[in-house]
Amino acid sequence: MATYSISGEDVFPILFLAAVVLLTFRALAWNYAKRLLAGGWATSQGTVEFGSVEERRTRYGKYYIARIDYSYSVNSEYYSGSRERLFFRESSADRFVGTMKGKMVFVRSNPNHPDRSALLKEDQPGGWPA
Repeated sequence: MATYSISGEDVFPILFLAAVVLLTFRALAWNYAKRLLAGGWATSQGTVEFGSVEERRTRYGKYYIARIDYSYSVNSEYYSGSRERLFFRESSADRFVGTMKGKMVFVRSNPNHPDRSALLKEDQPGGWPA
């Protein structure tokens, strides 16, 4: 009967893969929940005003958070919001932010609290840039 024990060399790839799976699951779950909540909200036109990329490090690797800040108007009142996306390559995050800056977007806002908003991929013409 063969037995297998985990050595120190095996721990890094296992933990890194687990971290990637957890981060991906968290992002997908949050996006799904937001889509469900905001699905019935009114849509208005907005503009991406600013974008940034932040590097985040873990013990086993790094990833990048691309954040875009947008503005929109509801009943002649101006509001702002933000959306974050996770990337594993800095160049991809930079490309996303660069493509989105200044772009017109469709924003969903809560009719009872217009300051609460969501930027959903399915509302954007052509989806998100890669």
